[in-house]
Amino acid sequence: MQKVSEKVIQKLNFLPESPGVYLMKDSEGNIIYVGKALVLKNRIKSYFASQLYDVKTQKLVENIDDFEYIIVNNENEAFILEANLIKKYKPHYNILLKDDKKYPFLKITYNEPFPRIFVTRDLVKDGAKYYGPYTDVRYLRSTLKTLEWLFPHRTCSRVIPETTIAFKRACINYQMKKCPAPCIGKISKDDYLVIIQRIVSFLTGKNQDLIKDLSAEMLNASEDLNFEKAAILRDQIKEINRIQSSQIMYFSDEKDRDIISIYQDASLCAVAVLKIISGKLNSKEIYSFKNTQNESKASLFSAFLSQYYVDKTDNLPHQIIIQEEPDNLEEIQSFLGKIIIIPKRGEFKKLSMIAEKNAFDYVENQRLAHIRRASRTVFAVQELKEKLNLFTLPRRMVCLDISTIQGTDTVSSLVFFENGKPLKKQYKHFIIKTVDGQDDYASMEETMSRYLNHLKDIGDDDKDKWLTPDLIVIDGGKGQLNIANKVLMEHKMTDIEIMSLAERVEEVYLPNHPESFILPRNSSALRLLIALRDEAHRFAITFHKKRRESRTISSQLDNIKGIGNEKKLALLKHFGSVDAIADANIEQLSQIKGIGKSFAQLIWDYFHQENNNN
Repeated sequence: MQKVSEKVIQKLNFLPESPGVYLMKDSEGNIIYVGKALVLKNRIKSYFASQLYDVKTQKLVENIDDFEYIIVNNENEAFILEANLIKKYKPHYNILLKDDKKYPFLKITYNEPFPRIFVTRDLVKDGAKYYGPYTDVRYLRSTLKTLEWLFPHRTCSRVIPETTIAFKRACINYQMKKCPAPCIGKISKDDYLVIIQRIVSFLTGKNQDLIKDLSAEMLNASEDLNFEKAAILRDQIKEINRIQSSQIMYFSDEKDRDIISIYQDASLCAVAVLKIISGKLNSKEIYSFKNTQNESKASLFSAFLSQYYVDKTDNLPHQIIIQEEPDNLEEIQSFLGKIIIIPKRGEFKKLSMIAEKNAFDYVENQRLAHIRRASRTVFAVQELKEKLNLFTLPRRMVCLDISTIQGTDTVSSLVFFENGKPLKKQYKHFIIKTVDGQDDYASMEETMSRYLNHLKDIGDDDKDKWLTPDLIVIDGGKGQLNIANKVLMEHKMTDIEIMSLAERVEEVYLPNHPESFILPRNSSALRLLIALRDEAHRFAITFHKKRRESRTISSQLDNIKGIGNEKKLALLKHFGSVDAIADANIEQLSQIKGIGKSFAQLIWDYFHQENNNN
């Protein structure tokens, strides 16, 4: 039974059987969780019952020192209040949607006689109207530029009265035909508001209605022989049609829809919202979540839908298409209306997959941005992914190299790079056991099998010892790659990608590609692969050298009584070989630190006695 604080115990017996929202607090009075309930009494008591929770909920319960609740009239009110309180307090144990306010909006100042249009990140209840948020800032700037030429309007900060002309001169925007100059009385308030209304129609995707209005006005202008105005309207219609033709029509009913998908990878999570306006894909919004570790897709969709739409209930789309069913679908349907669709196939499913790709791309770029701050080598990692069309960013790469000297002492080395840099604690070497003589293919097969077996049999205590790579690089050509890939397929570890690098002309081979890839010599991706391969060579040579030294020491110097490993290494380091030690005189031997005249005599006697016996 979880230990419960005195404050909580006193309140539990007086809980109402009403719908409402509850706020859990820690010992310092901080709100750490906000939830809603149809029956507050049952829901709050359930936290302190004797039952098993997931890790996150267990942590929450352990930190609850007090709670408050707010009674509401019905479930819908609880839904709205919960979302607003989560936005306000950002509790540690709630799934948190990144605050929309950090993304820019287009603001139209309807609280002025001649409204302005500009970008802002502050949402203020001042009578203005906001469009957005725009998570793609480049798209927002492009939209603004289009609007300035398509429907000239003012963007300045001048205070323009409704009836009197307060300025003698207009700014340069008037001369550039980007503003109708209400500041000097060149346009009436009513005519200016018509322009603003057309901009609103454009922003909300009501292009067909807009074209009808412009066409009718163009016809009237022509009949009145106002050909200059008619030409301007004609150009506006032509530009709107051009923009429309560049957009893909997904739905002929011209209704608005939101397509929502989530991509989650460890602690990173993103939500993509494709905005279908009047049947056409109009824009993309990307949001990130906090506190999503070990959360299910169902709980993520539940959190997103409630937080995203809580302030948008007056302007909901015709349909909301989501990737998976949220864990409180009935509540959300009741709150938003029966407009949620969870597709299994067809056009909706295809759009859902497009949205997921956008969310995936955002997560990868977020991870890349984090890596970029830590190391410039990430550019090479990203280029490698793009040049070779790899499925994932190869943040973790290993290189396998088979090494042998005159057909004996075959070993293999494995070096590990993370984010383009060596991670030496993950370096491994294998002494080939099942292959006689020099057979690189058989040695590669043994190495791959042993390595992949280690990865598959990782226990909780060994997770840090054997990190799973994103990409395996084989030092060799097509033959070595085919052997390694066969073993990879047999172990059914298809999440790991594989390739080889042939040394002669630095050719890259990929499975199921008959031709090699030649990366540019100045390519950072190729430099990364070469650095990885060369490090594998160095590691293999170092291992070989140690084995040779160890074998030489044991076969020759071990027979001299009193000569330990430290003295053996000192002798080899100074003379370079056993033969040179045998040729040295007593004086030369005694100069080595730790040897002295007595040991020098022993060494000299051993080699010369052996020679005399021969």
